Amino acid sequence: MLNKQNVTIVGFGDSITEAVVGMPDENKRWLSILREKLSENFKKYAFRVINSGIGGNSAREAMARFEKDVAAKEPDFVILEFGGNNEDLANPDRIVPLEEFKTLLDKYKQGLPAKTKTIIVTFPPVLDDLHAYGKNPAFKAHYQNTGGIDKSVEPYRETTREFAKINGFPVYDLHKELLSSGQLNGKMTYTMADGVHLTQEGNTILTEGVFKVLKDMLKQIED
Repeated sequence: MLNKQNVTIVGFGDSITEAVVGMPDENKRWLSILREKLSENFKKYAFRVINSGIGGNSAREAMARFEKDVAAKEPDFVILEFGGNNEDLANPDRIVPLEEFKTLLDKYKQGLPAKTKTIIVTFPPVLDDLHAYGKNPAFKAHYQNTGGIDKSVEPYRETTREFAKINGFPVYDLHKELLSSGQLNGKMTYTMADGVHLTQEGNTILTEGVFKVLKDMLKQIED
């Protein structure tokens, strides 16, 4: 039997990437499902999928571990998802201004191994009325000014979209996908009662979306 070609994929982000909230079974987390789906559809490859998501990480905190958790793995692909924890009103020192976020994204690109390709995933919708910060009276005035938690996250999503466009990185827009799917099937189908983390159905949508992007990229390599 011929040896399979190794393909290493790193998921780099926060709790959406890590996917442990409400998912005690590792096999049901989206990166694990993605590995199985890729293995079933691309028999010539041996897929190594590394979960480098850490819940609660801002972009600054994630990039502080970039060398160890991403670059050192010498990945063929990175699935990059963060930006949702950049505005922590309870901990002002953790707040990542938008200009710093742009700098961190550039640092990410510059630190990548030459062979590594990136897929951008946008942060999912935040349901303001369910999120702990949305219920906190201390933050009411701030979110009235910004239009809410989800609106506060949107500039970071838009920055990642623009970063992807400038660098030719494919984007799976999880935010837009879940907004659309939520209108059809009810937003609580995809979002947990905490207002941000994904249900099993939400994880499935994320898996399917990233798989489609990777499938096209792998086929381009084969062609």
